[in-house]
Amino acid sequence: MLPVIPDLPLRAGAHPTRDDGVCAMEMVAWLAGEAHSDEPRCACPVLGALVRASNDAMTDANRQRFLRPLVPTLVGTRATAAVERARGMLVVDAVARVLLPMRLRRERRHAEAGLLAQLPPLRVAADARAAARLVEAFAGDQRAALWVLQLAGDDAAPARFVAAAAQLARQQGDAAAWSAVVALVERMVAVTPSSLADAAAMATATTA
Repeated sequence: MLPVIPDLPLRAGAHPTRDDGVCAMEMVAWLAGEAHSDEPRCACPVLGALVRASNDAMTDANRQRFLRPLVPTLVGTRATAAVERARGMLVVDAVARVLLPMRLRRERRHAEAGLLAQLPPLRVAADARAAARLVEAFAGDQRAALWVLQLAGDDAAPARFVAAAAQLARQQGDAAAWSAVVALVERMVAVTPSSLADAAAMATATTA
């Protein structure tokens, strides 16, 4: 059973004490019984980086609508380095195939959006490098997305680049973009050591 969320609204930014308010990750620390912090020990740092950025990029109304229901699911998400990398690649994939195409369609650049949306899922650094070359060729002005892909292609730590997904959603500025971020966070939470082990076993069985 998920913990019950305190009856307080989420606020932008970090706060000196809980009496001053809480952001999404500070509420995670509260639910986990930890000291007041926006970097709770119980939570995955990759999820934390994306959620902090989303918390600050959203309006008050969107913060309550989209982010607040996710807070309990973030408790206890800290896992292995492999899980962090897999969660980071989910962000890379969403940036390239979902959020950036949304942005391009808004700019009526439908051909470029279609090229990206039709890419196969981005799962490893080589996929990010290939997508970065495509973005550089056809949408090089989209610097935030290109930066994500380049860092992922260089095998940078995911916590360094995942916050840019929130920047893209804010630029889009509509419910569809924040709904995509919510779906992304839910997919990230679902990645666990056991899910990775199951996927690896299935891949081995398929190629045997």
